[in-house]
Amino acid sequence: MAALHHPLPARPPATPKAAHAPGAPRTGRAVAGGRTASGGRALGAVPPVDELGRDLALPVGAAVTAVAVTALLVTGQAGHLWLSLAAFALLTVAIAAAARPRLVPAVVLVSWMFFDGFVVHQRAELAWQQTDRTSLWVLAGAGLAGAVCAAAVRGVRAARTVRGGAG
Repeated sequence: MAALHHPLPARPPATPKAAHAPGAPRTGRAVAGGRTASGGRALGAVPPVDELGRDLALPVGAAVTAVAVTALLVTGQAGHLWLSLAAFALLTVAIAAAARPRLVPAVVLVSWMFFDGFVVHQRAELAWQQTDRTSLWVLAGAGLAGAVCAAAVRGVRAARTVRGGAG
């Protein structure tokens, strides 16, 4: 089976230091993370490897959630609400950790709609009873936990990059 590879953009040739006038600001100079000092992406900077995965986390997560619901319904395990909710919470943590932070509310909402519509009520009906509210809060907490863990990992990586580049 052939592997798909994302082609990396070609880097422009390095500009020698003599080409810059002494004391002139170096615009577009990349700092840690391939960003410029002004916050924009530096020209020729290679984007982080996981950007495509972060963009696809929501649709792939929705598909995985649909498969999980189908598996629970086919095996008859959907009747065990707390076990199913725990499985959905773990799934939500994983998807939220892989997704962009601004997509985490959508991840939680999709996960809750699948859980509430197909596991709790089993007829694609959403409701707002105590079980439904509790499951929404549990999944929201799981999404928040996944987002916080992913942010911590990104912070540690950024600190290592800055520390490694300063030495």
